[in-house]
Amino acid sequence: MNRNPTKGVGSVHQHHDHGMKPARDTTDVRTAKRDALIRAAVTVFSQKGFHAAKMQEIADAAGVGKGTMYEYFDTKDELFLAVYDAWMDAYEAAMEEAGSRSKDPVSTADALIDTTIEFYEEHALHAPLLLEFWAHALRSNDPHFLERIRDMKKRMALLGARVTKSMVSLKAFRKVDVESFARLELGISDGIFLQWVLDGQQYSLRDAYKFRQSVIGSGLMQTALRKLMESKTKKRLEKGFLGTASKE
Repeated sequence: MNRNPTKGVGSVHQHHDHGMKPARDTTDVRTAKRDALIRAAVTVFSQKGFHAAKMQEIADAAGVGKGTMYEYFDTKDELFLAVYDAWMDAYEAAMEEAGSRSKDPVSTADALIDTTIEFYEEHALHAPLLLEFWAHALRSNDPHFLERIRDMKKRMALLGARVTKSMVSLKAFRKVDVESFARLELGISDGIFLQWVLDGQQYSLRDAYKFRQSVIGSGLMQTALRKLMESKTKKRLEKGFLGTASKE
């Protein structure tokens, strides 16, 4: 989903001759520079917020001239979208890989949850930037922002529905509208992350997700599986995820 990763490279191809480096090497260099600009943008956007951040500040953080910035990104909006693209491309690839890693749907579901937790933990310091992107997407006149979010959500919903359908087919879950459940799961996942950020990340995000699994699973699990998991589920539900200190 990267947008225009080698902007401006066309002229290199047109004037390529044997006295120049191969176009492929030039493309690799441009890609590396573009990635460096995105990393610098993450730092500046996280510190100052999207609207307050200046392109000059991002250029300074990347150690390049402001003109170089515009060789890669026409506007600050385009750069902001590139940041989100980079994060979501990596997340989607990791989720697809996790979804195909196990044949057992229970293991697959666990792998998907672990991948989501790892992504959120990795970007915990940039949580405001993720939230700002969602808000900007709803306000912006540029449809690409909201389209990118919806595209990611659609991909993840299809993956979640596939796993849920397998659980129903194996009679591990009772019958449920898998598309509705998958969409609800996406909202719950985002909500857990948001609450964790608002709570100052004072408890384990992983424990919160495991608690969620027990709550949802205990409602959807068929009788046989519920009895099999009863002891583990009961313990997790009673313990919670906030920790003793937070409850006192």
